[in-house]
Amino acid sequence: MLRHFLLLISAVFIAATSVAQTNGTVKFNNVPFTNGSEAGKTSFKSNEFIYARVELEKSVKEYFKITNPDGPSKPHVLIFKYSKRYTEVDGKTYSENFTNGEYLYIKPEDLTKTYIDLDILPDPALANDVFCLVSNFQGGMYTSPIYRVRPKGYKNNSTINYSIQLVGGTTVANNSGNENLPKVTGTFDLIVNHSDEPLIKQNSDLADKKVQANGLNLSSLPTIFSRPFKTTDPKLTAAKLTAILKRDYPHRKVLKMALDSDGGQLWLVSKNDFGIPRYRYFNGLLHVAYMEDGVCKVGSVELIENYLGGGKYAALAADYWSEYDRTINCAAVK
Repeated sequence: MLRHFLLLISAVFIAATSVAQTNGTVKFNNVPFTNGSEAGKTSFKSNEFIYARVELEKSVKEYFKITNPDGPSKPHVLIFKYSKRYTEVDGKTYSENFTNGEYLYIKPEDLTKTYIDLDILPDPALANDVFCLVSNFQGGMYTSPIYRVRPKGYKNNSTINYSIQLVGGTTVANNSGNENLPKVTGTFDLIVNHSDEPLIKQNSDLADKKVQANGLNLSSLPTIFSRPFKTTDPKLTAAKLTAILKRDYPHRKVLKMALDSDGGQLWLVSKNDFGIPRYRYFNGLLHVAYMEDGVCKVGSVELIENYLGGGKYAALAADYWSEYDRTINCAAVK
């Protein structure tokens, strides 16, 4: 188990440029990519920083078939996988197939780009990518899985040959059955030196702390705020929704709102086992940008009307406000 864990991290140390499918390439370098014209490297030492750029002929959203709206409980994700060939300290060489993968958070503003910048072994001060073992990112976040590599688990000065892969698709959050989903693959080599292990461990810890504190922060409002669901329902006017939030969450200053719905039946009824209504609820979400204690955040609210009996319902109320809201620069809420 430990050997497999260490091998995953080593793979990211190696750098190379390779073509995956017919319309995706992966470049590696020891400095972040800026304009996309930088030449890639094919090999790295374990004391170097490593970055990758995944270049696509379509937008990230189109290529990876990302269709779900970004939200606090269901953020946009891709699966990061890797395979490797390496030599252990006993001198024996092994090959491992692609792992099941771990989730990589994709920021809403990156969906329209035709590339993805990827941390492999980043400078802790520049660490940006957020990974997690669960797709909702509600705890347990960390930097690149490759940073788990521990050189002393391999033959000193040997080379680990890595292949990394990003996998997408509408069912990617299930992290299963993704053999036929859109993907892009790149390979690189990492030369490991036992003396680099303390440095790698230190950098990994520092990078983890950075992305745990800031990794899910938004730099711009999700697109739902510019293209909200529109309805003429008198219960869902901006004035009434503002009044509801002010009444139910007086400590939060609402800055901007946007309704989100699939356009189907607007109101649904939840019933108990005897068929008696419990409440009626809006078939969608109310996304909210707000300020609390001087910090701006983006979250979502569920709207319900509790059943009073006799065919009557209570006034519309905010039933649940999302728990893992993301911070956003207040200046970006426009």
